[in-house]
Amino acid sequence: MALKHRHTVVAALSDADVMNENTNTVNTNWAAADAALAVWLEMWNTDSEIARRICSEDFRIHFLISEPDGSNPGEDVLGADSFARFLDSYREEHPDVVFTEVARAVDGAHGRMLWNAQAGEVTTGGIDVFGFTGDGLIREVWSTTGTRAHPN
Repeated sequence: MALKHRHTVVAALSDADVMNENTNTVNTNWAAADAALAVWLEMWNTDSEIARRICSEDFRIHFLISEPDGSNPGEDVLGADSFARFLDSYREEHPDVVFTEVARAVDGAHGRMLWNAQAGEVTTGGIDVFGFTGDGLIREVWSTTGTRAHPN
């Protein structure tokens, strides 16, 4: 017996334009946002003070990975000062990790960066997705790390 699928239209055609319109947009200073991304990995590699210049006071970071106990390493980070302290702690725990940029882009209120990280002979790749404030500060980051490097 063949199953038949039936779809029900809930919205009238006159509602379609309203339903597809994104009214939750931010006009972002593109140059400031790109400048923030230009120093993002320098901040991770050497200078946590950069976080106080490029991250908003309500900054958040979300890592896809979790610690063995199930906690997320960035869940307690709230704001640029907190993030700077997190970066200092990260570098103390991982002094040999060096991040390099593969590519980056800013599109309106969002940006993305492909990066590689090397520690000794091990190289992995990752992707960060950014949300910006209107003045181009980084408000939020979603970060994931893979098991192989991006090609350069």
